[in-house]
Amino acid sequence: MAEKLVSPGVFTKENDLSFLQQGVAEIGAAFIGPFKEGPLVPTIVNSQAEFETLFGIVDDTYYTPLAVQNYLREAGTATICRVAGVSGYTETAPLLLTATSGSISASLGILFNTSASFNGGFADVQLTSSNANDGKFVLRGGNLDVSASLNSSDINDIEAVFGSSAYGSKDAYSYAFFKNTDITFGGNVTPSVTILGNQSFSGSNGNGTACEATTPVIESQLISGQRYNLFQLETLGVGNSTNTKIKVGISNIKPAGTVSGTDYGTFTITIRAFGDTNKKKTVLETFANVNLDPNSPNFISRVIGDRKLSIANDGKISEEGDWVNQSKYVRITNLNLNAPVQAVPFGHESYHSFVSASSAVLSLLPAVTFVTASETQFGGIDLDGNSDNKIYMKPIPNGASNAINPEFGLDAATGGFLELTGSVATDVAKRNFIVAFQHGFDGMSPAQPINKGSDINSGNSQGFDLSSSTSSGTLAYMKQINALSNSDEWDINMVVAPGITKNNHSYVHQAIVDMVEQRADAFFITEMGNSHLAKQTVINKAESLDTNYAATYYPWVKTIDVNTNKLITVPPSVLLPAVFAANDRVAAEWFAPAGLNRGGLVGAVSVLNRLTQSERDELYENKINPICQFPGQGIVVWGQKTLQDKPSALDRINVRRLLLTVRKYIASTSKYLVFEQNSSETRNRFLNIVNPYLEGIQQRQGLYAFRVVMDETNNTPDVVDRNIMKGAIYLQPTKTAEFIQIDFNILPTGAAFNG
Repeated sequence: MAEKLVSPGVFTKENDLSFLQQGVAEIGAAFIGPFKEGPLVPTIVNSQAEFETLFGIVDDTYYTPLAVQNYLREAGTATICRVAGVSGYTETAPLLLTATSGSISASLGILFNTSASFNGGFADVQLTSSNANDGKFVLRGGNLDVSASLNSSDINDIEAVFGSSAYGSKDAYSYAFFKNTDITFGGNVTPSVTILGNQSFSGSNGNGTACEATTPVIESQLISGQRYNLFQLETLGVGNSTNTKIKVGISNIKPAGTVSGTDYGTFTITIRAFGDTNKKKTVLETFANVNLDPNSPNFISRVIGDRKLSIANDGKISEEGDWVNQSKYVRITNLNLNAPVQAVPFGHESYHSFVSASSAVLSLLPAVTFVTASETQFGGIDLDGNSDNKIYMKPIPNGASNAINPEFGLDAATGGFLELTGSVATDVAKRNFIVAFQHGFDGMSPAQPINKGSDINSGNSQGFDLSSSTSSGTLAYMKQINALSNSDEWDINMVVAPGITKNNHSYVHQAIVDMVEQRADAFFITEMGNSHLAKQTVINKAESLDTNYAATYYPWVKTIDVNTNKLITVPPSVLLPAVFAANDRVAAEWFAPAGLNRGGLVGAVSVLNRLTQSERDELYENKINPICQFPGQGIVVWGQKTLQDKPSALDRINVRRLLLTVRKYIASTSKYLVFEQNSSETRNRFLNIVNPYLEGIQQRQGLYAFRVVMDETNNTPDVVDRNIMKGAIYLQPTKTAEFIQIDFNILPTGAAFNG
């Protein structure tokens, strides 16, 4: 209704056109590559602490975590796209070393191959005693001729001689070494060797892809002579390391009928650091007084969460579970809603063996040992006093059984002494136990070399084979690339994949270029080759690309890993995202992320190739942005070209990123006009969003001029009848001063300076 004016006067009102439309959130870069641990779906993190909680402490194992660490120093949001193994592996004929003393026989060690391609090297191995009493032996045959000892107190025991790393110099490494067995050396000790059958590792999912760790099935107390499966806890992260990152404490177990307001029993779930002790606990999370009642606000799945996302090969994301994950570490899975109401956690199923073998061989392995719960000590698996139990947290091969390990229970039926009666504090305090995780799997052999720097090739970049469109590493990367192609799901403004090069990994590299072009709202910082690729080859590779959605830099640089204090060589894309983020923070996206003011590579120590002026000219003429080391001025990005061939405004990074920023903002805010009336009022709403925004960019030196048209001239009756609302935006981007020419004119003494 129009305002009614009666008497004369001056009437004023305010129209606030400075608001930001809903839906425009902070947007950051996407990092595609390997990490030591973490989820396998794109995951948004908002701080370095959150990143390390989910994806592990940063070191120089892979490039991608270093890139994230540098970026988050300058930016507030990043999308992490973790690549992990998808092929599994087979360990060929590992060795089981056994010592026998009288009637006591105990497995003391298992040796695995150090080479992913080492096949059958143990076929003819024999073990002969060097000194039977102290466990020393000579292992000879195949590629081995080594003296060692089965006695863990010997300085030359198998772990010391062979090492425990899959990258050792020997042809085998100590995969498992039981040091807490009861065998006594010094008597009549006879060592022996058994060649185990091949150990095939494909994860609990059975398809070779990396997967999460789970606890054994948590079981109830005996109810009418029967135990019921209740639930499992599953890690949010994926990989071998998830088996030994955390453990779960279940405590404060109260039977049904003792808690007012519910017919169900209650209990507390505590997430603890794997390496803590009962005397010195490191509690990460606590979920108190949860229950198994689906209608309760304290329902375990509701309190902890049971949501699980997964990515298909085509990038489509599927979702399981009903409740958002409140825990940063675990989710609830395999919940049995048909268990009796009075059921509460009182134990769990047995742990699986870490090798697949016959029952006769498995009987030689020391079983998992448990401790009895008390008011001060959690029951369950003994991780404080028996380090051998941690061996069972290694990846589980196909066909491994749990035959040699007992179930655990707090009650007498499984070796405990507690019954679920009474509710006094001393009774409740004794009802507690620790349960550990198994089945976490990296999806690839631990002996696979992690090639970096000059060693990067088509078959190995940071451990991944990207030699063809169907190789395992390519498939792993394509999952994340395909997922990111959905711009409705993942809002990003930059893509980085350190270690992926045009020269070595053309299929994956082109897929990323295609993805950012299809999205039309993100920019790709890329490399042409490994650290030692010849400059001319780098130029040739850049010439073969024509896109204004990507840029490349040369040469590689050296930096200090702040966590290990080591000098390491990294591709430019490890440090460039931080340069872009710092540029945006102190200026804006339409400023050039280059030069002495905004192009410094923080953390860079040196470059692998100190460029001359003529080399810089040659690189820049061929669309490659030089990285220069200037005396007294540090290491600086000295160019801002995209990889576009055609000379236009879009062959500069600042203009391309201006367009990306404007398009993303206008597309996001204009979504609120979809399905509104196609009328002049709606068009004015659009103009009232766009004009103030572009005016702000103009005031901040991003535009020389602009014009927005959305009226009857481009919204003709024919356009309106087709349910289209049409607009046109004309921009004159601000250019950067890349070439400053100054003429020095020498004048005679009598010359006059006019003006």
